[in-house]
Amino acid sequence: DRVKEREKKDKTLKAFYKDGFQVQTVDKALKMQVGGRVQGDYLGLDNNDTDASSFTLRRARIFASGDLFKHTDFKAEIDFGQGNNASMTDAYLNFKYLKWAQLRIGQYKEPFSLEELTSSRYIDFVERSTLNSLVPARDIGLMVHSEFLKGTIGYGLGIFNGNGLNQKRDQNDDKDIAGRLYFRPFAQSDSMFLKGLQLATNFTLGNQQGGLSTIKTPASGTPIVSWASGVKSDDRRTRFGADLAWIIGPFSLKSEYIRADWDNVRLKGRQNDFDIQGWYVTGSIFLTGEEKPYKEGAFGRLKKVHSSFDPQKAGWGAWELVARYDTLRADEDIFDLGYATGTDRINTYTVGLNWYPHNMVTVKFNYVHNSYDDNLKELKGDDSEDLFLTRLQVEF
Repeated sequence: DRVKEREKKDKTLKAFYKDGFQVQTVDKALKMQVGGRVQGDYLGLDNNDTDASSFTLRRARIFASGDLFKHTDFKAEIDFGQGNNASMTDAYLNFKYLKWAQLRIGQYKEPFSLEELTSSRYIDFVERSTLNSLVPARDIGLMVHSEFLKGTIGYGLGIFNGNGLNQKRDQNDDKDIAGRLYFRPFAQSDSMFLKGLQLATNFTLGNQQGGLSTIKTPASGTPIVSWASGVKSDDRRTRFGADLAWIIGPFSLKSEYIRADWDNVRLKGRQNDFDIQGWYVTGSIFLTGEEKPYKEGAFGRLKKVHSSFDPQKAGWGAWELVARYDTLRADEDIFDLGYATGTDRINTYTVGLNWYPHNMVTVKFNYVHNSYDDNLKELKGDDSEDLFLTRLQVEF
């Protein structure tokens, strides 16, 4: 009877709230969490009256994730934001029978770029840098990944369709290979100055067929490289990147370099090789003393706000100052040979103030200045634009 009573107890469900709504059995063999995010933005533009300032629902996502008998986890997430029809972002199964080689299959982010792998909930600014236009983001495929030595070393290596998210079928027989390796040599150190250092490198390799996507600035969507009609790729596309992150108490420093190469890009019987590359550096400091946490080689949610917002108890939340410089350079031959219009270089300066009333609510204020090497027809002949971005984000 005691055995039966224990088995019955182990199968009892327990519901609670901890950074989201969760349900699990007493023995924790089955777990599920339901949550989401809403990001409401205001975009103020000063770009020669090219576009109107606007409020927008940037993201509105709901997800379900969990563990099945401790060795399998899953996630499914749907996005309703930006006035589009509902679309799937994540949908995968992850098998954890081998700790040193977990297997993930489905749709999720490829193992590439610190900035991309950090959720939009936890990036320092309203939008990612211009470099993000070069990264693969989400795709459908299979990946082996793991983390060793209590987070000192981690890797991901996968094979993907190479067409992006929510594609019914691959567009060709070729597949993309993507890999990432990160290293935190002092993760177990007691030194505040060393334990937060992380170095990483990543790559993708594959063949791309068909037209090339216009490269645009984030937020304003100003075209940087607008490919001419008839431009097609039918050969090798490679990406390489390296990044550094360093957390020293409330201060953090991040930098990343990315280069993308296309072989034998075709236009009217001609073939040429091109590259686009760039880098950014970001600095941030919590004025109230909080510290950014790592999670599997990227950044996660603040574990705790020292003083949650409560004016009656003199609590004002966490406050963070952030600044970033990023630059993107395109091969000049792209424009000289008539493959595209636009500009061969953009420099972007961003400063911001972030307020965290508590760790599930964030308010961001950003000022962005985009400076282009050429006058752009999309800006009515101007070579710069200014943006004022605000975001209210709620997680649940």
